[in-house]
Amino acid sequence: MSNLINTAMTGINAASAALSTTSNNISNYNVAGYSRQTTVLAQASSTLNGTQYYGNGVAVASVNREYDAFITNQLRSASTQSSALTTQYSQLSNIDDMFSSTTNTLSTTVQDFFSSLQTLVSNASDSSSRQAVLGKADGLVNQFRVTDTYLRNVDSSLSTSITSSVDQINGYAKQIANINQQITKLKGAGAGNEPNDLMDQRDQLVSDLNKIVGVTVSQQDGGSYNISIGNGISLVQGDSYSKLASVSASSDPSRKTIAMVDNTSGKATEIPESLVTTGSLGGLLAFRTDLDNTRNQLGQMAMALGDSFNTQHKAGYDSNGDAGEAFFNLGGPSVTSNTNNSKTASLSAAWTDTSAIKASDYKVSYDTNGWSVKRLSDNASVSANPSTDASGNTTLNFDGLQLTVSGTPTAKDSFLVKPVANVITNMSVNITDEAKVAAGDADNGVSNNKNAQSLLDLQTKKVIGGSSTVTQGYASMVASIGNKTSNLQTTSTTQGNVVTQLTNQQQSVSGVNLDEEYGNLTRYQQYYTANAQILQTATTIFNALIGAVS
Repeated sequence: MSNLINTAMTGINAASAALSTTSNNISNYNVAGYSRQTTVLAQASSTLNGTQYYGNGVAVASVNREYDAFITNQLRSASTQSSALTTQYSQLSNIDDMFSSTTNTLSTTVQDFFSSLQTLVSNASDSSSRQAVLGKADGLVNQFRVTDTYLRNVDSSLSTSITSSVDQINGYAKQIANINQQITKLKGAGAGNEPNDLMDQRDQLVSDLNKIVGVTVSQQDGGSYNISIGNGISLVQGDSYSKLASVSASSDPSRKTIAMVDNTSGKATEIPESLVTTGSLGGLLAFRTDLDNTRNQLGQMAMALGDSFNTQHKAGYDSNGDAGEAFFNLGGPSVTSNTNNSKTASLSAAWTDTSAIKASDYKVSYDTNGWSVKRLSDNASVSANPSTDASGNTTLNFDGLQLTVSGTPTAKDSFLVKPVANVITNMSVNITDEAKVAAGDADNGVSNNKNAQSLLDLQTKKVIGGSSTVTQGYASMVASIGNKTSNLQTTSTTQGNVVTQLTNQQQSVSGVNLDEEYGNLTRYQQYYTANAQILQTATTIFNALIGAVS
């Protein structure tokens, strides 16, 4: 009789556990990261009675979390790529919107400037026509500066976003390490059974972290996660974690980059940005390259227009019969020394042929074999063509630039050369007196329009790299940005569809299906009732026996 009662009680306990698990699934239906749980039942050990073994009911073997590691890893990989593409597209689309605007565009102001020159050609001695040229030139410079300022502000905001991303990464790493510690303790206390709620919390944190920076996850024997980023850079190791820091880049202190902080010494070591290509952080760094290319193209266009115009303007004569002056003031090339340099040498840069200047920055390095130059826009190695100037200083000549070396360089010294990045920053109209507009030639500086015509002809002259006019260069830049934005939109959408598909697969395993849980409620309720009926039967028999004895 006692066996019948005990067997019924095991069934009631099993049904109660199954109902509890089902109700927990329903309660957590809308909780992000929750994995459906199932109660696994097993036959209890039987008892030998005489020559036969009799069953002792049922036991709850475990409460399992429905989880597919393979699909989860696939989803992580797809999600971090999608996050990078979405971030890069979102940032670049803002630039595309600005350049594709139909009002107050740089293309329009360039056209207006040359239209004023056309008017001047028609009446070179008219002071109002000369003044109109100066007015349109001011408008042109202003439009260049407005555009450049916008791009510089975007660049500055990237540093802020990178710092914010690093702070978030550190926060997630700390939380994951803490949960690793809790899981290890509770798994030991639970005889090897996993605390499903903490496992879900940890996976959700990893998923959130993965959206910021792509991670690689490996699970240790004790259940802890080890997490790395980039090319195997350790971030979380069991219950400990490494901190990242947002630091000024050694190659360009005006920008923020990512560094790993040594837990013992506190020293920050920069992580090569080429290793961080996924997650929103990877998207920000990829966009920074797009932004650099855009700024350099804009600077190249301003330099080509300004320098060619200055050269031609100096060839003419103004209303006073004086030789023309530089029409525009332009910012020159800049050189930034790496903060890790030995400080025993410095470089200065100057344009030698503006038609050969590329829309790119350069990394100039020195080692025991001498100088090397890398063009950053295409990562191509460029011949430095070293020589010596009249003062005995070493000079490097490439792509329309001449670098002059002062002092003695040391191996591993490096410099960042920006030929056109600061052209627009210091751009202005040098002439304020309309009489100084050099429209004529030496014969008759007042009414002769020959130089004005030559200045107008620059509109159709291929002054950008010897292959494009200013208008063509601008159109090419806008088209390039538009094409890349469109490609990113398409790729981002496609990758988003992949994420959706994998999410559906993952949810088919781990997600809660309310219809299925409703069915389980009914099934386990019947299971409970049936076992209660067994208990009632045992009670009836027991009472009958008591009655017979008494």
